[in-house]
Amino acid sequence: MLRATLKRMHIRLGERIARLPLRTRIAGAMLALVAIAGGLLATWAHLADEQLKRNITYDLLSQELTHFEHRMRLDRGAEPLRSARLSIYRSADLAELPRHIAILPPGEMHRVRSQGKLLDVLVRDGDFGRLYITYDVTTYVRQERIALLVLVLGVIAIVAVAGWTAVAISRRLVEPVNALAERLTQIDPRERHVRIAAQFASNELEPIARSVDAFMERLDGFVEREQSFTATASHELRTPLAVIQGAVELLEEQARAVPGAARPLARIQRAVREMAEFSDALLTLSREEHAGSSAEECDVVAMLMRVVEDQKVVGPGKHIALELPEDAELRVRAPDSMVAMVIGNIVRNALQHGTGNLIACRLQGRQLTVTNSGAVHAEAGKLFQRRFSTRPGGHGMGLYLVRRICERYGWTVRLDSTAGQTAATVEF
Repeated sequence: MLRATLKRMHIRLGERIARLPLRTRIAGAMLALVAIAGGLLATWAHLADEQLKRNITYDLLSQELTHFEHRMRLDRGAEPLRSARLSIYRSADLAELPRHIAILPPGEMHRVRSQGKLLDVLVRDGDFGRLYITYDVTTYVRQERIALLVLVLGVIAIVAVAGWTAVAISRRLVEPVNALAERLTQIDPRERHVRIAAQFASNELEPIARSVDAFMERLDGFVEREQSFTATASHELRTPLAVIQGAVELLEEQARAVPGAARPLARIQRAVREMAEFSDALLTLSREEHAGSSAEECDVVAMLMRVVEDQKVVGPGKHIALELPEDAELRVRAPDSMVAMVIGNIVRNALQHGTGNLIACRLQGRQLTVTNSGAVHAEAGKLFQRRFSTRPGGHGMGLYLVRRICERYGWTVRLDSTAGQTAATVEF
């Protein structure tokens, strides 16, 4: 359980660190490394100093006891050394020692506090009984604490300087990355043959810049081929469409007296017009022009009335209700073919997928809403995706083109599917 908790904490910490900016992570890593190294070095130096001082004190006290024992062998009545800092006591002098010192075991050095002083005490059993030697280290301990404080402050100062240096270094390290990111964000998707490797020559990011150039070169090739194919296809379609349209107009003049010929010829005429608009829309999409840069203006009200009239033949058993305010007027800066593609595909989709007999088209301000009765679409958001279709074998290109055209001209389109009906809304 503890291991799992620690693992989760480690994962959360890693995720939080990963979300930090690169500059912060570099500076933090460098600062942490310096802080850990400085802390470990200071701790090792302090512990080594303490051990060295302890060994020196132990040797000093042991030598003093040995010297006193040598004096005792020469003179049994020799008095033990007594000074302000160092004192020797025999077994006969235990009454002069505090009890907590008298009970210390022999063979090692102890540090005890007695009467407001810190004493290093060495106890040893010898030929003349048990001997005690005390050494006042109060002054030394105070000096050690001051030295330790200076050491800690020095480590803090070093870490602070290292932090400032780490921030400066991280800034210098991340500057090329930020420059590359800023240069990439400045590239206009509509621009072609843009290369950036020359700006990062003799730089550690030059290989990345060259890779970006290679990718952009391939992307330029793909875009140029697609635009060339779309433009060529649209141009090639115009010639036979123009021939068909001319032939249909000629047939209309010749078949005016023929009963029943007007309706099929009108359907052919509408199909030719829709195909020509589709070709124009593809050609316009392939040009990657700026939104709002079109010199053409389209009367949305007139186009809506024409599309509704054309689409009535798609569902002869259904009724299309057109709701327009009396003073309805809406013009947008876009070719007629693009507006016709948007309105025509939405109305056609409502006719084909609606289960009811009524299709309502309502224009209010700059908002067009087409409503049909039908099943609720659980995946209404996917209907604007390429190749997504609700019909088996369908290609799903109609609403996809609607979305592409709306994105091009800054319009918004959405599908709202509620109980019993589906509404498509376009905001021009």
